[in-house]
Amino acid sequence: MNNLNAFLISIAILTSCQLTAQTIALQNVKVHTAASAGTLENITVLIKDGKINAIGTNLTLPANAVLQDLSGKVVTPGLVATDTLLGMVEISGGANAAETGSRAAAVSAGYDVKYAINPHSTAIAVARQGGVSSAIVIPNAGAGNANFAGQAAILHLGAKPEISAQTAVVWEMRTQAAGRGALFVQLQAELADVKRYARNKSAFAKGELTAKEWSVVDLDALLPIIQGKKPLIAKVDRASDILALLQLSQQEKLQLVLLGAAEGWQVANDIAASGVTVIIDPTNNLPSSFDEIAASAENTAKLHQAGVNIILKGGSSAHDASKIRFFAGMAVARGLPFDIALQAVTVRPARVFGATDFGTVAVGQKANLAIWSGDPFEPLTELTSLYINGIKQPLTSRQNQLETKYIKTLQPAAALTDNRQGQ
Repeated sequence: MNNLNAFLISIAILTSCQLTAQTIALQNVKVHTAASAGTLENITVLIKDGKINAIGTNLTLPANAVLQDLSGKVVTPGLVATDTLLGMVEISGGANAAETGSRAAAVSAGYDVKYAINPHSTAIAVARQGGVSSAIVIPNAGAGNANFAGQAAILHLGAKPEISAQTAVVWEMRTQAAGRGALFVQLQAELADVKRYARNKSAFAKGELTAKEWSVVDLDALLPIIQGKKPLIAKVDRASDILALLQLSQQEKLQLVLLGAAEGWQVANDIAASGVTVIIDPTNNLPSSFDEIAASAENTAKLHQAGVNIILKGGSSAHDASKIRFFAGMAVARGLPFDIALQAVTVRPARVFGATDFGTVAVGQKANLAIWSGDPFEPLTELTSLYINGIKQPLTSRQNQLETKYIKTLQPAAALTDNRQGQ
């Protein structure tokens, strides 16, 4: 039996043993709630039936509760990695090992990542090791010149991963093929077609939708967007493009979310006034294109100071999802308040993408909890436990198996010298 098979079997055994959430009391912990309660000291958190049942001091605990004295430990909501390809990419090359977006020209907005996500991806276990309990999986624009990239999903990283699909539609600023003067006009024409389709679906069969050669799946995917029921995620960086999208969003009554916004600080007051959420990489401080000439390390703090609702993202690679806490730590180091940074990697992405049952440490919420040895945003802090739906998760990965297989203990230098002299 090879190490990979042994690893998969061990995970299956752990999963089968933990299908039912226990009643657990986490005692004497410091809790960062990511909610209005703020930070609580020397608290007991009671987990029952997969949810947070009670929080407080001197709680009356059920007789069957498993008591855990976690003095000195810190509890936060499980982290949410936003804008990731987790589950879509196993390795960056090779047949069927990576999928980042649609390969069919006829399907763009209708591309649904739930069918591309592999819930058994080995990268998911690595993400859990970083305290990540959920991920917002966002596709990239695919074949042809389509600017719509498809539908995002929430991936829940329990031992039996679950997918909440079609939580948003993604649109990208792909200006090189058509140019901005055509891109925004095309977007408005496409939205007008979708509105016409919403009023009378026979318009498609009659050939009355002329903005592009439509597929029914794309039209149906965009209906909740023009109805304001789901967010439109727009990948955009340039300040002037941001302003154009804010104006279009107001006209069309869209639920707009900006992704990237490298030059967002230049128009921070406009973004704040619009009530639009921004998903931002706090480490983006150098221009990689002419769309982000004004990229700045102060972008995150300035957007927050202006009153913008921000969500923090890290690298979009599937293998970087576990690093989201380090990106949050860098945002704090550059002026973002700790509580805001925590909300930006927990409750804010959950709420923006329609989930109300996780993201905070509060009674009634799913018991998605990360337990840390200290400040979760400090690099030397260790994750000691992760609960998802009240079930303690295994914190091992295939990489751990490879480490055991290939890394051998080196001999002390003196012993190596003695061996060479004796030859």
